[in-house]
Amino acid sequence: MSSSPMVFGVYAPRNSFSRPAGLQVQLRTWLPVLACAAVLAVESTPYLGSDHTSAPLRQLAEGIFGYDACVNWNQIHHLIRKTGHFAGYGIFALVCFRSFWIVLQAAGSRVLRQMRAHGLAILTTFLAAGADEFHQSFLPNRTGQFSDVLLDTCGAVALCLVLFLTMQAAQLQRRVRDSRPVRIRHGWGAQLPATVKILQVE
Repeated sequence: MSSSPMVFGVYAPRNSFSRPAGLQVQLRTWLPVLACAAVLAVESTPYLGSDHTSAPLRQLAEGIFGYDACVNWNQIHHLIRKTGHFAGYGIFALVCFRSFWIVLQAAGSRVLRQMRAHGLAILTTFLAAGADEFHQSFLPNRTGQFSDVLLDTCGAVALCLVLFLTMQAAQLQRRVRDSRPVRIRHGWGAQLPATVKILQVE
């Protein structure tokens, strides 16, 4: 079965998985992953530690919600950073899924292709999160925690699950639409030849 043309079809290279892809196809496939990895690497620097992000985020929150909303700012700031971890690595997993979806064209059935692409995307996210936390353990104002690796992986699993269910629903809707019988208009269309009637569908 073919993939959804609106989401992934335009990115699929013409050549098969067994043939060497050109440089342009490789860049189109993996450049988004490298760009997201670069963003995560920048986020892992000492300049974006909690001691640097607390003041600007608090000023922004106070400007939007007022001073009373930031009474327990330490807990709020912690929640913001953890939510950023969850969402950021979830988005990274979706970008990885897109690349693996393109590469695994010869994976067999569409469901098997999805499962493999999702699994590789989650595994890649887990490894990237582990490398990120390992790197942060050497920084003076950052800490490397395995709990953050699990949180990042949970974000990847959650967003990949949403994408999987969305693609399944779209495929089911397409099957239902394609299985509908072709009906001919009544009235003056009934007098037309059969070859013309086929073109008149509701």
